[in-house]
Amino acid sequence: MTATLEDVARLAGVSKSTVSNVVRGSSQVAADTRARVDDAVKQLGYRPNGIARALRERVTRVLALVVPDQANPVYAEMALGAERRAREAGYALLVVNTACDLAAERSQVDALVERRVDGVLIAGLCAGSRVTDTLAERGTPVVLLGFGAPSDARIAAVDYDDEAAMDAVVAHLAELGHRRVAFARRHVDEAGGERRLVAFTLAVARRGMELVELDEGPSAIAAHNDVVAIELLDELERQGLRVPEDISVVGFDDVPLASHARIELTTVHTDAVALGARGVELALAPARRRAERELLPWRLVVRRSTGPVSGGTRA
Repeated sequence: MTATLEDVARLAGVSKSTVSNVVRGSSQVAADTRARVDDAVKQLGYRPNGIARALRERVTRVLALVVPDQANPVYAEMALGAERRAREAGYALLVVNTACDLAAERSQVDALVERRVDGVLIAGLCAGSRVTDTLAERGTPVVLLGFGAPSDARIAAVDYDDEAAMDAVVAHLAELGHRRVAFARRHVDEAGGERRLVAFTLAVARRGMELVELDEGPSAIAAHNDVVAIELLDELERQGLRVPEDISVVGFDDVPLASHARIELTTVHTDAVALGARGVELALAPARRRAERELLPWRLVVRRSTGPVSGGTRA
């Protein structure tokens, strides 16, 4: 049978409140009494009732991470950082995947509200989503991860400066002599999904370069993320084009596969593990510290997928 608080108190010869204080880590318990309770806990294999404790303390000690595409390695890295930091703080982490479907996102977040999670990290929202409003109105801490500044002062964000990063990408391509460039993206209905495209377009215009479509003969292509870039490398190879001799390709995120010897993708390095960890820290911070947008560092990593322009390239 499962040991109860009463069983531990009886074996240790103390009151139930004393056992509760020891289990909660209270410092107001004498050392010898604490030792007796600890021994009784071990002998009986006692485990505190987390549900009952959550009801008493009005916390569940559970956080949630909402991702739009669980197949993208960057979200796996993000979840790893969030889970580690949550565990260090005594919290569990739930990861839910919306696949950028508005109805699925709504139902997933409704389920999180019913579970009374103590905070929600959101790594991507469907276009037209209202779930952040719902969470904020209920007083649930919300932190956006890596896709822009919140419009609500009750919501925090940990982000990267995509505008500066895309400018660095375009500057790199310009230095290599590229004048006709294109942008590759996956067409998903995601809030903020155009941010990198807009930043790339502005950076191209500032340098007097020409932004063309993928089938209009660019000498270089920047991708929305590394997943798109790696898929593009495969497609170009099937077309008989050499990278970077015939065409250059740049990604974004620097997922682990990007540095593989067969890929060697030039990309913008971001630290998704640190992003997830910092998101947890802000979710658990006092309310006065949550209403902010933090920018994490990034850097352009140049590998062999980019090189000097060559003539006559077709994508």
